[in-house]
Amino acid sequence: MQNAKHTLARKSVNLEAESIFDSASRFPFPTRELALKELSWDRYVMRIPEEDKEHIVDLAWSKGERAAHMVFEESNGQSDFFQICKDAGLTIIKKDIDCVYGNQRYFSDYVSGTKEITLYEQSCVLWAKQNQLELHDAQNLILMHEFFHVLETTRLGLTSKEYTVPLFTIGPFKLGKTGIHALSEIAAHAFTNTYYGLLNSSSGLNSVSDTGGSNDL
Repeated sequence: MQNAKHTLARKSVNLEAESIFDSASRFPFPTRELALKELSWDRYVMRIPEEDKEHIVDLAWSKGERAAHMVFEESNGQSDFFQICKDAGLTIIKKDIDCVYGNQRYFSDYVSGTKEITLYEQSCVLWAKQNQLELHDAQNLILMHEFFHVLETTRLGLTSKEYTVPLFTIGPFKLGKTGIHALSEIAAHAFTNTYYGLLNSSSGLNSVSDTGGSNDL
């Protein structure tokens, strides 16, 4: 069985052309309001019936929210995902490169079945600068996102496989089936969004679920 690779990537490498996240929220990931846009980027989105889209986005987002509460409780509110990853037996590999292929810049990746998350340092530096974050804080957020993918492959099941569409349709015949990768990304954004909100709730800050946020990732 081939391992699945989960990556955090920007869909454009033109930093100057992309907006910085809402400074009021201080949260640089897509929020719930932008989840349908994330779904629209999936290669198989045209095969999803229109009436199903909102429902499957809600399911994915809810899964990420529940996972965030679970990890927050299990870790006693730990904010350091370098430590959370270490406690989970994961190794963080830092590669001093700006990882760009085609029109995508990659910040990190995790291959299911492994115990490693890779951070691409120069890519992370650019993302941190764009979002007015210290490098460590930026990488902590990126690890938060990737940790959800670890949970998918070790405890929760792949969100991308919870809704499938036919690979091919020929007349009345539907052949094969494939999952929707964007649903895993939506759930990972929900996990990061919710965990970030939980960390900041004690400071009187609101969760950023309703405040917008950047759609760069």
